[in-house]
Amino acid sequence: MKKFTYIFSVLAIVLTTFTARPASAMEKGVLSVFGPIIGMPIGAVAGLVRGTLSKSYEYADTLSESMGDGTLGRAVGIPLGLVIGSATGSVTGVVKGLYDGFVIGIEDPLSAESASVDGKLLDYEPYDVFQGQKVEQAQ
Repeated sequence: MKKFTYIFSVLAIVLTTFTARPASAMEKGVLSVFGPIIGMPIGAVAGLVRGTLSKSYEYADTLSESMGDGTLGRAVGIPLGLVIGSATGSVTGVVKGLYDGFVIGIEDPLSAESASVDGKLLDYEPYDVFQGQKVEQAQ
């Protein structure tokens, strides 16, 4: 039964790869199969960590500033922002990591971008997975 499950999983990934992005898969060959296999688990973990950190920091900063950035604003805004940002950032970070691992893993196999480890740690926008494209951030 284990052998059947393994063979079925590999065939499902190969067929999905070649039906999702046939031109990229044919161009890259075997690497386009191994790109998602390696990129999706690494991307999910990296997305979880980076999404949690970036959104919790962003929400804590935004909430404390909107509450006046004084002692009371920081006492309420930072813990609340950390909780909300951690929850939303972790979920969307995992989704974005899986998406990048699959899609970019086919187009650019075994790259830093397919594993969601490109750029600075806090310079990560997990919400852009819902827009279907990268959000250009002002630098």
